[in-house]
Amino acid sequence: MNDTIIPRIRIIPVIILALTASLICSITGCAEKGLSPSSANRDSGFTRSGFCFDTLVTITIYDPDGEKLLDECFDMCSCYESLLSMTVSGSDISRINEADAGIPVTVSSDTIDFIEASLRYYKESDGRLDISVAPLTQLWTGARNSGTPPAGDTVASLIPDIGSDKLSYDRSNLTVTKKDRSLMLDPGALGKGYVADRLKDMLKEHGVRSAIISLGGNILTIGSRPDGSSFRIGIKQPFTENSAIAASLKIKDRSVVTSGTYERYFIYNGELYHHILDTATGYPVKTDLVSATVISDSSLDGDALSTICLLYGLNKADELIENTPGVEAVFITEDGKLHYTEGAAYYLE
Repeated sequence: MNDTIIPRIRIIPVIILALTASLICSITGCAEKGLSPSSANRDSGFTRSGFCFDTLVTITIYDPDGEKLLDECFDMCSCYESLLSMTVSGSDISRINEADAGIPVTVSSDTIDFIEASLRYYKESDGRLDISVAPLTQLWTGARNSGTPPAGDTVASLIPDIGSDKLSYDRSNLTVTKKDRSLMLDPGALGKGYVADRLKDMLKEHGVRSAIISLGGNILTIGSRPDGSSFRIGIKQPFTENSAIAASLKIKDRSVVTSGTYERYFIYNGELYHHILDTATGYPVKTDLVSATVISDSSLDGDALSTICLLYGLNKADELIENTPGVEAVFITEDGKLHYTEGAAYYLE
């Protein structure tokens, strides 16, 4: 370790998606988005890459049936994109966003599961992690494209439209209902984690004992490498153009998710505007963290917790992870220093 790595010492154990409700996620479609040809050899397993969820998806499977299983993985990705994407016409999320207040929208059971988890994280974060942030994310995406922040009164006018407490679901009837017509959902903060977990479940059901799933900043491993060694996963040094690595993790059968303010941002009049938004102000959150990496069993948990940590800042994020069983974290503060939970030291190389 170098002298920028600062352990957060404590005594804790290392334990821490118009589709109908009957749809089964086994349809094709990712190939249309540009899948790479599969590659395979005895040492590298079966690997394929493609674009889904507006991100690069790369999956490597160490199994004799890897080629066939890759087909199923990318079919599932396409299916979940058709459920959970806010930009795909006719998706469950799009139909919810287009619905009038008080009108139940019939969705898939996967979408119900996703909404349920999202509402749980909304409550656990005291409303900070909120998938109803779509009006703000759309505004700031436009600002990022133009390189100019939006007017303050425009930002303020959208705040009343935010709040997942205006959303309800009925599991028995597979419906989702909005209390406010203006409520719009953006599953971006949690969607990749949910899908990664479903891919892992499917592969394990097929007896796969070694694989690595990558959806953008979400890495999910099954077991270890075929030789029994750990998968090596790098944590990017924020705001570097040469993909410098700030730290390396050795991982077996766990999820690693990194969220950072350096991922999507622009600078205007010397001030950096990133994509992690504070729903209370409508602006990018003021935080002393530029990166939060969460090690957990579930990629969905990692997605949620890494974003919440950035929203909280170092001290509160550290406390959150300390009190969450089975989870560890590595943080990078704006001064470039590493901070990590005591249990995370086990994974650091």
